[in-house]
Amino acid sequence: MKQQFLSWWATLQLREQRLVAGAVVVVVVGLFYWLLWQPLQQASVTQQKKVQAAQQQLNQLQQLLPQLKAVNTTLARTGGSLQQIISSSARVAGITVNRMQQQNDTLTLVLANASFDQLVSWVHALQYQHGVKLVNLDIATADKPGIVQVRRMVVE
Repeated sequence: MKQQFLSWWATLQLREQRLVAGAVVVVVVGLFYWLLWQPLQQASVTQQKKVQAAQQQLNQLQQLLPQLKAVNTTLARTGGSLQQIISSSARVAGITVNRMQQQNDTLTLVLANASFDQLVSWVHALQYQHGVKLVNLDIATADKPGIVQVRRMVVE
């Protein structure tokens, strides 16, 4: 193969050899551009766009940070100790607390049978109005439809 190329090359005139050599250089440069340079350049542009989008999202989140902090502080526990909050809010919601046991920052409750709707509404109010977090809830159905038995409820 090499021998055939060299014999073919020798048969070409000097002017044709220069033309073929120039064509080879153009083809090599073209292949370099289309197979290496252009894909790398395109990947670089794509990555720059992704970085710009991420920076824009970061700026938006930084602008929202004060609002999120304000919401978080409004969710902080209000109205006294955890036991006081549970007692007063349960009374308002029409729920009877049978037993209340404090353990560090948590409070374990046992409730009398209550309406499921009242219970959900009360838990929602505890979390979003008083900043009390529900950790665990163990409920079972009672004899009457729509009534649940709260065996154990842990809040903090």
